[in-house]
Amino acid sequence: MLTLQVSLFIFTPLVWLLYFYYPWTKNGASSSLPLTNTNTDHIAILPDQKPKSSRLEKKRQERMHHFKDLYYKIQNLEEFPEILPQVRQTLLLLLEQGLLMAKYKRRAHSILDIASFDVSHLQKFIQDIQLDVGLEFEAYIRRREAGGKPELFTTFDEACKFLKNSAPWNYTDGAWLARIHQVTTPFAFRGVTKDAWQIFSEELGDGDLEKNHVVLYRELLQSVGVDLPNGDSPDFIHPRHGMEDESIWRYAIGQLLVSVFPNEFLPEILGFNLHYEQPAVGVLKANKELPEFGISPYYYALHISIDNADSGHCAMAIGNIAQFMAVVKETGIMDSQTAWRRVQAGYCLGQSLDDRDTVDDYEDRLVDLICKKATIATKIHCTSRARIGKRNLSSWFSAPPSSPENDDSWKDEFLSALADSKPWVYKGDSSKSLLMRELGWKGRMFGAFTHDETELLRNWIGSLTPDGEDSSKAYWHLVGGCQSLEKAFDPPRHDAGVTHPCFPTMRAWSPSKTANFVPKAPIQVTNNEVDMDVLLPLWFAHTGLLENLISSPHQTIRPLISNCLQILRAEKGYKPEGTGIACMDEQLRPSYSPDLVALGLKIIKRQGLPQPSSLGDILARPEDEGLSISGRFAHDLLGWAQRPTKNGAFLLGLARAFLDLEQWVSENEGLLGRRERLVLSEIIQRKSIGFEKCLSELNGDALMCHEFAAGYELGRTEIETLLG
Repeated sequence: MLTLQVSLFIFTPLVWLLYFYYPWTKNGASSSLPLTNTNTDHIAILPDQKPKSSRLEKKRQERMHHFKDLYYKIQNLEEFPEILPQVRQTLLLLLEQGLLMAKYKRRAHSILDIASFDVSHLQKFIQDIQLDVGLEFEAYIRRREAGGKPELFTTFDEACKFLKNSAPWNYTDGAWLARIHQVTTPFAFRGVTKDAWQIFSEELGDGDLEKNHVVLYRELLQSVGVDLPNGDSPDFIHPRHGMEDESIWRYAIGQLLVSVFPNEFLPEILGFNLHYEQPAVGVLKANKELPEFGISPYYYALHISIDNADSGHCAMAIGNIAQFMAVVKETGIMDSQTAWRRVQAGYCLGQSLDDRDTVDDYEDRLVDLICKKATIATKIHCTSRARIGKRNLSSWFSAPPSSPENDDSWKDEFLSALADSKPWVYKGDSSKSLLMRELGWKGRMFGAFTHDETELLRNWIGSLTPDGEDSSKAYWHLVGGCQSLEKAFDPPRHDAGVTHPCFPTMRAWSPSKTANFVPKAPIQVTNNEVDMDVLLPLWFAHTGLLENLISSPHQTIRPLISNCLQILRAEKGYKPEGTGIACMDEQLRPSYSPDLVALGLKIIKRQGLPQPSSLGDILARPEDEGLSISGRFAHDLLGWAQRPTKNGAFLLGLARAFLDLEQWVSENEGLLGRRERLVLSEIIQRKSIGFEKCLSELNGDALMCHEFAAGYELGRTEIETLLG
């Protein structure tokens, strides 16, 4: 006999398949039922709500403007490199608040309950989430079958509004993984990041525009008459489009923020990825309800199938975390417990972005709670000498500075005063705080607060930064310290050879006088012995030339950039694109498929040289007086690569020049063994096809053709000059 759990795992996929294939017709009937405000995971419910309070609304408006500004600038980072400190600060704050929200809003299953990493415990956690999703969706289906109305939207117009409001985060689908597999990724973690970056590649259709998720969502919007500008344009964040709910932009900006510093926040990225690739009730509901209003649900049906926990992105996300923790344990690069806490924090960040409520809402409830208690306790505390801030206890309780019903800006003043009221409150230490002891057993206020009310106060006190500590480091204190994956150099390095992102001064270049690309004859090297000090900086640096062209998902809706993705897939050692999708096949396949970086490491090993741990071991810092000419040019390559919008066609030309270098290496028996040279030849063949596609797209744009030719000419000249 089937258990309930087994039945749900079998029948839940069948439910959505039936609804997916069920014929739909446009239904214009409207309903007066209000929209629900439940948390549906990955689908924000955006009803027209009256502000809960003027204080909260002011804070939400401030956050929304901040998030919208960052949303545009992060997608155009090369134009706004000055925002990087602000990006890091905002990310750290959201990570801290994500952990706090996990305490404020306890759930039936919390990743924080897994004290130490164990892959079986993590798999069980996801299975429990999946079971809950199945149960919740089954209950939803029963409500609908009993005559219940749609729960995400009740009219065609509301469905259109729902889809439009979902555009900011669907236009950045997978963005959190966009930067993790870079040339600056420490070599020990490249296996982890390769498997994770594959998920990002598949979100972009592996270079097939028809399968690109951003393109699919744009087509969905267009099918219902919603016309929005490009998601990476300044017009997209304009208020005239009506996307003015703070939760929209908080949800979207989290996906972008966590991506920006991949070497610093890889554990958080992997945890964040797990949350967004797990089953979600909201996606199932959208897949069910859209056809009821004549709207294709295919975008949501695709995510239901591709994110499955057996062979899809959810399974891959679990595998990524397990592999990461294994490398941490093996190398000792980071404390294992700290690494796991940071993975958990990334997951909690994603979970917190699903909620309309924020830490501010819980603080607001805390003050309202105390105010209500105060109304009852006014006379009881009239003789108390205790003071909170500049006012005695009875004064606060009997007459707040202004009424919460009209102007509640006083709440911030009260919270600040309460936080500074020793011995009642010791910031960050509820056990030491007199207020908590008085609320506990044998305390004078025991029973005045319920258990949940006491926990709300306890969590708030625990969230406060102790006096004398830097509040900007609060997140690192929660997870056990700041540990970057980047190698620690002495003196410290933050140049483009070790850090991403980095925007060094860029060497100038000019478009070619000719727009015609004519491949040169194969590279000929007159020196009998290859100088490794020349070859290695060139080899490793050139692998990063095209990486940043796809640092934002919305950029890949252009055919040229989508073709570049297929070139990158060849460089990074992925299978050739097929009609289906690889998912777990890439991780489980036994075939030998090193990428260009791995082949570079093979060259080093074959020459008997010390194995480097990162690009920084191969490429000296740019300010070093002894930096070779080859090293200088390698830094030029990295600097150009960081500005793909400005240098796009020029970068393609440079990359095409280095294809000639790859061809020369593939024919040199002294550099690579036979198996590696065969793999490299296959990469070259795939890349050659990709460049032909790119050149076809460039035809008709005279300026870009001149720029491509300039990159090719400069690259070939430098390569041949340096190799001798």
